[in-house]
Amino acid sequence: MNLILIKPNETSLTDTGAVDLPPDDERTTHIIKHLNKKTGDTVSVGYIVDSSSSGVGCKCKATVLHRENGGVRLVPIPKTMIQSPKEPEITLILAVPFPARLKYLWPVITSFSAVTRVVIVKGKLSNPEFCESKALKPSVYEPMIEKGMSQGGRTRPVKVDICLEDDAISRKSFQCLGLVRNNNNNNNNNSTSDTDTDDSSTARIFLDCGDEDKTPPPARNVVLEQIGMVNNSNNEFPSAIVAVGPERGWTDGEARIFVEECGFRSAMLGSSILRVDTAVVSGLGIVSAALDECQNESDREYKRKRHN
Repeated sequence: MNLILIKPNETSLTDTGAVDLPPDDERTTHIIKHLNKKTGDTVSVGYIVDSSSSGVGCKCKATVLHRENGGVRLVPIPKTMIQSPKEPEITLILAVPFPARLKYLWPVITSFSAVTRVVIVKGKLSNPEFCESKALKPSVYEPMIEKGMSQGGRTRPVKVDICLEDDAISRKSFQCLGLVRNNNNNNNNNSTSDTDTDDSSTARIFLDCGDEDKTPPPARNVVLEQIGMVNNSNNEFPSAIVAVGPERGWTDGEARIFVEECGFRSAMLGSSILRVDTAVVSGLGIVSAALDECQNESDREYKRKRHN
């Protein structure tokens, strides 16, 4: 744990904002046995907000007090309290993978500070049995998400959408989820709707290995080309939507829906054929770094304009 997370329902109602962790809590064990913290020592804590909120949470230092019952009381130090910074955002669309891989991926995905939403969909080639996995249950994935957030030192919540209907890969479905780019020049000339998005600060990446006839551009290049520099004066931050297929890949029909109907661009992570879990981690790392490039360049340009 790089950050001890405090959930909304754990926030104390006292004036001090102190939070009591029970003896059998994993965080208590980590503070006492791993960090070897004594009474009077401090630890880094983060207050997360509800996933339905648009907030980003806050961080601070807290004083550790050992309790007689074996638990720990954390007392925040007000002068160290800071709001977590706003930063780029990534939505991951993931065709439901092998259950063991999904269970492994939950904390890894959410350790990326940019990931704010995970949409699990049923692809045409997804194994129907995978849709019954316990790893898709909130009681299983929510604690794993918290572990990932703690490892990543983040307080911004992660929203999860589980969409396992047979028509989950469709323009209509993606419109309802707010994932479609408003583009009147789509090849199919689909009409736009209120749920289409038309922001130039969002890159839509359809990860594709390509074939003998065509090779998609690298994912980093696609992000930089689609976004460029965001308008810093409007407090905008770059974002991306990344789609990763199941073990058997996307069908040609699904690829057309993403690219021709929903405004995604095909991109690759290199010439290697990767496992789903490897593709997810590699893709998020590359796209996250590319978004940071866009934001950093925008910040530099904004500062140059202010000094001129």
